[in-house]
Amino acid sequence: MNKKEPTRISSLSEFIKWVKQLGSGNYLFRGVPNAEYRIQASAFRRPKEENVRSFEKFLQINRDLIIDARLRGHGERDGRELGDLEILAQLQHFGAATCLIDFTRNAQVALYFACEKDLKWEKKSQDSENPPDGKVHVVRNDPLRFKKVTPDLLKEKIDYFFPRFHPYGRDRQLYRWEPGYQNNRIIAQQSIFIFGDYEFDENDACIVEENCKEDILIALERVSGITPAILYPDFDGFARLHREGEPYTELSASDYFRRAERAYSEAQYEEAILNYDKAVELDPQDSETYLWRALAKQALGRNNDAIDDLNKMVEIDSSPHAFEMQGKTLSHMKEYQKAIAAFSKVIELAPDHPFCYIRRAIEKLKLRQYQEAINDIDQHLQIEPDDFYAYRLRGKVNEDLENLDEAKRDFQKALTFLSPNARSTGEIKSNIQRIEKRIVEKN
Repeated sequence: MNKKEPTRISSLSEFIKWVKQLGSGNYLFRGVPNAEYRIQASAFRRPKEENVRSFEKFLQINRDLIIDARLRGHGERDGRELGDLEILAQLQHFGAATCLIDFTRNAQVALYFACEKDLKWEKKSQDSENPPDGKVHVVRNDPLRFKKVTPDLLKEKIDYFFPRFHPYGRDRQLYRWEPGYQNNRIIAQQSIFIFGDYEFDENDACIVEENCKEDILIALERVSGITPAILYPDFDGFARLHREGEPYTELSASDYFRRAERAYSEAQYEEAILNYDKAVELDPQDSETYLWRALAKQALGRNNDAIDDLNKMVEIDSSPHAFEMQGKTLSHMKEYQKAIAAFSKVIELAPDHPFCYIRRAIEKLKLRQYQEAINDIDQHLQIEPDDFYAYRLRGKVNEDLENLDEAKRDFQKALTFLSPNARSTGEIKSNIQRIEKRIVEKN
């Protein structure tokens, strides 16, 4: 891929389109909050010296880090002595400047970091009206360019990876390392370390326009579930998100929804409802919140309130799926007539929906509307002619209505869909024998 001018993007959809145009291949991504930042190890930005002494100083910083870490007792884990790279990875994890450069396999994770505020720029710059654009660097995961770090290589000292001298006119050997010790943050961010030189060039890149960063972060949360809490799941990461210098951000509708989900899963329905209330207050047009709040209310026996939420859900989202969910919930609440109305709405909107005729038939059976239920099963079988369950259900209804010949045919048809060893085979054969006996007795 030839080096070219970075593409400018202003939305998540544009970013996804840009990633797709990269074409086939295995790529790694790195997001930075300032488009001026190169692919550069953080340890390299510490020295003041330039040119000839820069690389030596860069290497010395990493050597000193490793030596000091060992002297302070940080060179072991679980009774095992750590290699130089493993120590650096731990230091990098807790914010130290090292020779390791973080990349990710997940393009959208990189986009998140490109949309973050550049705190270094904010501390230094007087031009608060023009914060910088972000950038996503892309490198092709070329095995010839990036040598994979094997367990044997982990035993090597840091100088092995950063030789002072290398063939004139050739790039230094770069290494790709996916740590075997996968802490929660590395897993969440799908992290891979690249190292071997203090900086190198990307194959491609895109610029994330600064005035669009906030909207992109919202889209990343809604579409892909990418949030700070997801990317920093460990305790240290959680604490860093709430340090003194970080601005306090009010919880979003999604935050309250997740809190409600957790409470609901633990059968803490009152707490769930309180959080669903806050989510609705912040985003009154999210139909799913009304559905889950209805379920929590129904669990507490507050059926009338639950029905109000279900009605609000379909008012916002008048899709067949919304009415189907309304019908299922009303059925659980034993509101059979209302459930029939909901399934009828699904059928009105999507006449070929495969299961709503059968669901409406079941509700009608609960109200003893037998012939109406058979009519719905007939309609269902026109759409799903190979449905064993529908033939068995219609057979039972026909038997109850004394339509014995029809019941026998239904059970015989149902039997054709079963293997000899199926659990229901014996039941269906027993039904056929019983009906045949009744036919004989009736005649």
